Amino acid sequence: MNIIIVGAGQVGYTVAEVLAPKNDVMVVEYDDDAASRANSMLNVSLFKGNGTNPKTLEEAITRHRAEVIIATTSTDESNLFICIMAKRFNPDIKTVARITDPDYLFKTTDKVAEGIDHIFSPELLTGNLISTLATLENAVEYESIESMNMGLATFLVSKEHTDIIGKVVIGLDLPKDVTVVAIYRGDDVILEAETTELHEGDRICVLGSHDGIHEFNRSMGIIREASEIFILGATTAGIHTARLLQQKKRYIKLVEPDHELCSKLTKQFSMTIIKGNFIDPHTLNMENVGRADVVIALGKTDEVNLLACLMCKKLGSKKIISRYSVNEYEDIFDFTGIQSTIGYHRVVANEIIKTLVSDEDAILKMKHEGELFFSLNVNEQSDVCDERLGDVPLPPGCRVACIIREGKQIYPRMDTEYRNGDKVLMYTYNAKIQKLEKMFRTRINHNL
Repeated sequence: MNIIIVGAGQVGYTVAEVLAPKNDVMVVEYDDDAASRANSMLNVSLFKGNGTNPKTLEEAITRHRAEVIIATTSTDESNLFICIMAKRFNPDIKTVARITDPDYLFKTTDKVAEGIDHIFSPELLTGNLISTLATLENAVEYESIESMNMGLATFLVSKEHTDIIGKVVIGLDLPKDVTVVAIYRGDDVILEAETTELHEGDRICVLGSHDGIHEFNRSMGIIREASEIFILGATTAGIHTARLLQQKKRYIKLVEPDHELCSKLTKQFSMTIIKGNFIDPHTLNMENVGRADVVIALGKTDEVNLLACLMCKKLGSKKIISRYSVNEYEDIFDFTGIQSTIGYHRVVANEIIKTLVSDEDAILKMKHEGELFFSLNVNEQSDVCDERLGDVPLPPGCRVACIIREGKQIYPRMDTEYRNGDKVLMYTYNAKIQKLEKMFRTRINHNL
């Protein structure tokens, strides 16, 4: 696929990093440092110029024979303008605009946003994920599958969960609209989840409806209900997260060092706004951050967030959630024991995948290397059609998580049959995708 990315800042660079290995990517950038970094670090072609200039844009689209253009500059208005102009030069080109301001999140229909096919905001997507993760007391990871009104959550088994430690998964009283997809134990991924005995420290990956996932969270036993929440940093993601959690009737304290921004937020929100440096141990101690049910670090840099998390952990905070932007920080957060992290790279990657590939082919990339979660269709030519799940061995590393049939979700048992027209949600870990393609007589677009 021939793709143009306008802007090589953090978002543009991340999008290029995701797409470059399997696509022909051109980056349009006028800043010398950003252009040089993208050109030297990524397998992309570089067009030096201002992407908001119509002549530059037309030349880039013509030269690259672009099928897709993704506008990721730092200005929302510029990104929308780029998409609209691109459509004028090539009506068939697919346009994607990155935005930051929630006011720009309008519906992308021909009547409302002519020329713009899709809008995405990593900051607001991050806030959506974190606000849900914060209210799932036992969860350490969460992904949303909005197109199917489902979620994928990972729950940590702690020593307080005495009701489930030592039990086999098949013996648990699971909500009807969830299924256990896998068990993470250390570095191992266990797909034979039903027959696995749960140990302290295990992480349970659960797929289900949003209500079902919250019910599973309650069934584990809630040691400390998430009612008082600290948010460190009034970034776009921080403010959006605070707004969502306030709607869920949580008590919010938002800590921000910028005095002018604090004054502005005080007029806009009824939550508690604290003017203070949240990497100052004295500030955190004075505000009793250790007594908070959840602490969320959404400062401007990974270094600030990591330091804030470590201090909150020392002060006794039970659940800490942080965002990180640089991939390498994931291992650093894990090493320090901060398990609930939202990777900027993965948020961007999954949104771009959903934008460029239909959910019949791919849904999301998960945290562990080699993990994919996608859907594929059963047709009359599929080897599995009209066969029972228990009679059809899947390739190693594959597991059927759910079947969508006539709009209804079926959490399969061994006697469940594959039927023509079924959409099968498949979880894979280091699996040979080509074998699945042969069994289902379909092609899975896993190139992104």
